[in-house]
Amino acid sequence: MPPALPTHFFERDAVVVARELLGCEVALRVGDGSRGSLRRGRIVETEAYGGFDDRACHGHRGETPRIQSLFGPPGRALVYLTYGIHYMLNAVTRGAGEPFCVLLRALEPLEGLEFDSRGSTRGPGLLTRALGVDLRYDGGHLSTGRLRILEGGLGAQESAAVMTRVGVEGAGPEAAGQPWRFLVADNGYVSRGRPSTPERAVLVVAERAARREARRAAR
Repeated sequence: MPPALPTHFFERDAVVVARELLGCEVALRVGDGSRGSLRRGRIVETEAYGGFDDRACHGHRGETPRIQSLFGPPGRALVYLTYGIHYMLNAVTRGAGEPFCVLLRALEPLEGLEFDSRGSTRGPGLLTRALGVDLRYDGGHLSTGRLRILEGGLGAQESAAVMTRVGVEGAGPEAAGQPWRFLVADNGYVSRGRPSTPERAVLVVAERAARREARRAAR
């Protein structure tokens, strides 16, 4: 099994870390001693979130108890619950006091994952479900804790694709247009979020704003 990534790997901008996490592994040690087991998957899709200036970032308005781990130190896990049902797993990056992180969006299964009826790791909520990650792992050290990110990278025949993030159009055109989603091109385990160019993302925001304005005018 590869060694864990060192803390200094995460002490960089989230966009850089998001790109370089492709091909690395997530590993969770469950249980103790001979009864313990390992759950592993290879990271094939990520999204970067960029601090106070990024309106799509949960921390852009400041720290709250729900996302306290987002504010560092780097190299820790940020796990939070969204929509009351899905846990999101992020790697905190950059420096303490700055809300930068990388969302893990999809894994290629390697070992011991626990699948439900959906049987998938294509998407951030399904990824954590298969790993068994929940709020117990929030704030844990990704180099030394039970939940770790291990060294890895793209294979000789692989390449990275760059797209806009999924589902952030409500944060405005600037946030929606950032090309901060990274995935292993042609990998069968990437999520089904619609690929988008920055230009298309900005257009979607404009179209939605026009529809809202039309509805208000019709009242």
